[in-house]
Amino acid sequence: MTDRAHRQDLIVQLVATYEIASQGELVELLSRHGVEVNQATISRDLEQLGIGKQRGADGTLAYAGTERPGLAQLMRQFVTTIEASGNLAVLKTPPGAASTVASAIDMADVAGTLATLQGDDTVLVVAREPATGHDVAATLRAIKTPTIPARQVPARAEGPDHP
Repeated sequence: MTDRAHRQDLIVQLVATYEIASQGELVELLSRHGVEVNQATISRDLEQLGIGKQRGADGTLAYAGTERPGLAQLMRQFVTTIEASGNLAVLKTPPGAASTVASAIDMADVAGTLATLQGDDTVLVVAREPATGHDVAATLRAIKTPTIPARQVPARAEGPDHP
């Protein structure tokens, strides 16, 4: 795989996983994955990949791909709140978006879920025992807003040759 192809594959993965609001953030994420690139190259890559900014459920703009989005991207785009009660996680969406989110959760086979039921703007996610609604809600929150990994700094070699 060429450096460009590898970089573009990584860009697609990062955009599908994280809420990335700027090219600078994308440059930093790529750097954390060992890919050093400048902003002009990122701009060309985004254009070639058909990745542009879309407004999320909270009103913020973030990069999103044009191909079928993954669960994290759909959650960022459509889910406004995630709450729990008993064995249920309750997700609120804009009107008409609940079925898209419910289908994506079902297809992703999210850990701890038994089934989904949706209305027009609400998704109920039923927890599979022994999981609770709070467990499932926490999992869905982590999918929607994953923590960006810290920069990995190589361990310094120590020994007689390395003071």
